[in-house]
Amino acid sequence: MNGDPSSANLFQHILMTVEELTGLQTVIYDQGAFTTRAGRQPVEKSHRGHRCAFCEAIRSSDAGHDGCQASDVRGATEEAAAKREPFLHTCHAGLIEIVVPVIFRGEHVATVFCGQAIVDSCPAADRKWVTRRARELGLNVTEVMRGWKVLPRSDRRKLEQIGELLFLALGHLAESEGRAALDRALLFGRNPRFRTAVTFVDQHFGEAIGIEAVANEAGMTPSHLSRLFRKILGLSFTDYLTERRIAEAKTLLQRTSMSVTDIAFAAGYSSSSYFARKFQAATGQTPSAYRKSG
Repeated sequence: MNGDPSSANLFQHILMTVEELTGLQTVIYDQGAFTTRAGRQPVEKSHRGHRCAFCEAIRSSDAGHDGCQASDVRGATEEAAAKREPFLHTCHAGLIEIVVPVIFRGEHVATVFCGQAIVDSCPAADRKWVTRRARELGLNVTEVMRGWKVLPRSDRRKLEQIGELLFLALGHLAESEGRAALDRALLFGRNPRFRTAVTFVDQHFGEAIGIEAVANEAGMTPSHLSRLFRKILGLSFTDYLTERRIAEAKTLLQRTSMSVTDIAFAAGYSSSSYFARKFQAATGQTPSAYRKSG
């Protein structure tokens, strides 16, 4: 993942922490790119699909691949949208996992899976059942069983507790990421040109950009873009650009040892004194005082 802390995907950070603490793998299905708003890095490929040796073997046939798609990508995510709370799911290969919906302002925006594990009484706990299922799917039984032997073992209560923690943590993160990071996931669907404009600002706020250049990038007039900023985000273009730059400066002040001058340049200001004035107007503190307060 990109080493820039301001672009780190905080959702993936939570998933990685859970993996380190539990030894269970985590996956997030986020078809709407909800977790990558405001210039955050995409979730790494390793967290976008089940990747253990057993699952790889199961997906090696068309029947196995289709079963995984129906079981997880469609079935479990649709159930998560309906239930809106964590639940245990048995996949088509007989393993148990906890499924956790990510809810933002009443909308189901992503689904996290934690598992997959062998749990007492689950179908995959029975070696003969797994062998029979592998043959039904037209798989190499030897490869499937090799992956089966190293699958993690867990119990239902542990998975339920993990689900409860993930549900709270991911829900809190979704709510706390703020307007710049997440609101666009729900507001921009009807205006792709405006989404293009804001994405351009998020990716280039550290450069000397103005509304004319952004409007040109999005294929609209500056006046129309200005109206959309006020209508959709409740901010002027200048205020949004400033908010984005100050947010970046806050992150760099708290998480790096960069000088205030270098942070000013990184945040898009050509003058450190002007940056200091804008920062104090926005936060009530000088950049140096803000760094010490953290």
